[in-house]
Amino acid sequence: MMKTYRSAFLLILLLVTACTGNQDAQLSTRTQSAEAALAATETAEQTQPTAAPTKTANFTPTRTATKIPPTPTITPTPWALSTPSASGLLGGIAPVEYVDDPCTYLANKWGEGKAEPGTIVVPIMFHSILEPGKQPFKAEDITTEYFEFFMGYAKQMGFETVTTAELVDFLENNAPIPKYSMILILDDKRPDTPQLFMPYLEANDWTLTLAVNMGETSVASYWDKTEGYVATGRVEVQAHGYNHLYIQDYTTAEVIEEEIYKPIDEIETRFGNAPQAFIWPGGNFTADAVQVAREAGYAIGFTVFSRGPLMYNRIPLGEPEQAMGDPLMVLPRAWSSAADVALNQALRVSGTAEAQAEEVRQQEELYYSLYCSADDGE
Repeated sequence: MMKTYRSAFLLILLLVTACTGNQDAQLSTRTQSAEAALAATETAEQTQPTAAPTKTANFTPTRTATKIPPTPTITPTPWALSTPSASGLLGGIAPVEYVDDPCTYLANKWGEGKAEPGTIVVPIMFHSILEPGKQPFKAEDITTEYFEFFMGYAKQMGFETVTTAELVDFLENNAPIPKYSMILILDDKRPDTPQLFMPYLEANDWTLTLAVNMGETSVASYWDKTEGYVATGRVEVQAHGYNHLYIQDYTTAEVIEEEIYKPIDEIETRFGNAPQAFIWPGGNFTADAVQVAREAGYAIGFTVFSRGPLMYNRIPLGEPEQAMGDPLMVLPRAWSSAADVALNQALRVSGTAEAQAEEVRQQEELYYSLYCSADDGE
């Protein structure tokens, strides 16, 4: 580029000289001058220092290790557990579950030291046992002959009895009890009837539950006899109301509370233990009464409906009981007049339930290992 500038500068000087006269002399002189000027320019250019180029720092990126996210563990969505079978129940009767947490249910069902699958309890309601030779005129009465037959039949079929406390522990925790169990409940104040049970209780190591209404006036001999039965260790007392009033939708809150709360102190004072069961007088109950009974501390309640045997987390209920929303407070009871039929039904239900349990055992154990083991620290 500098040579181009020099050629252009020389050309301009020549043109100027040519235009001013004395062309030869001037041209020679000016040519010399131009060449001298150009030489001086070149000398200046050659002697001028060249600026050193600015060094630009090159950025070397620091390599950072890329974290590879862990492969997520794919846990399947919890599936619905099998529901109790209604096999063996009459139409309109449904087996109702009451344990909300599936992990609690499975831990109690398959854990060590629990009742074996197919364990059932048959609550049986007794009233009058007629003298020999007399025939019943009421559905709740039975003959002496049938009573004796039934007690022998129950033993022959392998049934044992449970107390209220044992039943509550079974229903709440699936605590171990005899696989074929029954709870014998004698309603109302019958001072002499328990004596008919005593030979069977002693021979078979059985127990009897008395459903007693505590508020009605009774002669002192009744309490003396009842306390004597309880002292044997084979008889217990549970609440059957205070004045044995049938609770209806129109029954006032004050009456309901008296019927439910007052027996607690009376029973505890006379017999040393607060009742765990409330046997509804006449089998009558309402949603408000069920709630009051729960608040009072009762663990279970019994109706007069014959629906089928009890199992852990499986209570057979009709529509009136289902509407209460608390299965344990409206448990069914078989009538004594068909007690042998109730036992046979219970054995069929037990067999079906046991077979179903074995079919789903692996699936339920897998469910527990996937979704429940962390809850108990495993």
